[in-house]
Amino acid sequence: MKSFLTTVLLLFMVQAANAQSHVSKSEYARYNCRFAPKGWNNSEGKLMCPACDKENEDARKKKIADDKAAYEAGKIRNAKLKAENEANFKKKLAETAEKSKVTEVHVTMGKMPVTDSKKPEQPVKKGPVKLAKDIELYAGWGMGMFTHNSRTNFFLNENKDTVLKSNDYLETYAVWRENKNNFPKNIGIVLLKEINKISNGREQNVADIVDLKGKRYFNDNTISTIFHLADDYFVICKSPTLPEWRSYGNNYTGYENVEIYNLKTKKSIKLDKDAGRFVSISIYVGGRKMGDPGLEPFLSRVYINYDEDVYCLNANREMVVKKILKADR
Repeated sequence: MKSFLTTVLLLFMVQAANAQSHVSKSEYARYNCRFAPKGWNNSEGKLMCPACDKENEDARKKKIADDKAAYEAGKIRNAKLKAENEANFKKKLAETAEKSKVTEVHVTMGKMPVTDSKKPEQPVKKGPVKLAKDIELYAGWGMGMFTHNSRTNFFLNENKDTVLKSNDYLETYAVWRENKNNFPKNIGIVLLKEINKISNGREQNVADIVDLKGKRYFNDNTISTIFHLADDYFVICKSPTLPEWRSYGNNYTGYENVEIYNLKTKKSIKLDKDAGRFVSISIYVGGRKMGDPGLEPFLSRVYINYDEDVYCLNANREMVVKKILKADR
């Protein structure tokens, strides 16, 4: 009997010791650990002991450290791959350049008999270009000198033949690539080397329109800028006493006198000065929606109070003005 009681007591002590132990093999075994203080709960509301909590915190910090190490290793690996790709690309460029080189071959030939030698052919002189009845002039820059500095003093036809050239021209303007706005045929715009000395001691080059023979259309030395709007409409700008100013950031330019001139009808629309000095104008590139059907804007005139006149062509290709008040914007 005593031996039986001893055995039962030993079994009871072993069970109690197991119950008091810190078991953390299973994720949820540690939540019911007997060592957890009263009220020590995790986010799931289960009991967690301080030892388990520390184990979890150590595991979290280790994962952060492992992720950071993996990220740094990835950066090093990517930098290495980038350097290798750049090196391979430069190598390919060098190989391509080497293959594209022309290899010079020097061949030593015996003396040819005098009877076999040929006289060098004389260059064929190119005859004057025959001008068609109506041709479009192509120049180094299109439309006109609102934006310029191409420095070509000749006009070409569609076959790239030089049809008009003069040392008096500083720049030439006409059709450049496509004649989208119907630049008139048989004429071009030129900026002459001739200088207009204005009253404040500055100088400006004279602009004009010329025909196929170089004859000037206006012969007015106060004209400093000419550019084409559409069809037969051109903008003629004069600055006889004050130099023109430009503000390329917002695409505006100022002149003393500005008029829209129609070469066909010889009628002009003069733009009033703002504050008695300048006319501030802007060209629309790419168009602007005016809200009215058929209206295509080409020129804007902005006043000092920010009211605006927009000069448009309607469906009949007539010049109309649409006024836009600052308050209506």
